[in-house]
Amino acid sequence: MGNRSSTPSSEEEGSSSGMYLTPELQGKINTDFEEKIIQTQWNSYRKGHIERYQQREAQNAQRHHELQQKQQQLNQQAKLVHDELDRMVDGAKSKLSDIEVALEYDMKRLSEKFQDSEVSGGEKCVDVRAELSRCYNTLDSGECQVFAKKLEKCVTEALA
Repeated sequence: MGNRSSTPSSEEEGSSSGMYLTPELQGKINTDFEEKIIQTQWNSYRKGHIERYQQREAQNAQRHHELQQKQQQLNQQAKLVHDELDRMVDGAKSKLSDIEVALEYDMKRLSEKFQDSEVSGGEKCVDVRAELSRCYNTLDSGECQVFAKKLEKCVTEALA
């Protein structure tokens, strides 16, 4: 045949027929075969590694998405709680303002009542006081006890 490496050797010509490979060609074929096996194994490893990487990336993306949803839910809940607290604070401020206005009104009313009663009670009791003063100036203090009791009664009624 036309290939030197495939021609039968002189020793082998008489005993068998067929094609024989030279040791260099046989070595090259074996090396190519081993390289093919190594390349196949390497490609299999790379493919598995890439698949595992993609699975991890997909799981990480899924977890990230779940965490974002959870964070949004918590933010919404926090907003609802803050809004409710704001409403409660506003309500408390409103009640406090109402109480403040009512208290101020009551204080004015009581102040006016006490001022009126002092003036009217004072005017009522002025006459009794004058009588008691005249009694102390002219008579003995023992005889003025009637006017003192009368003045005490007048003041007590004015304050009540």
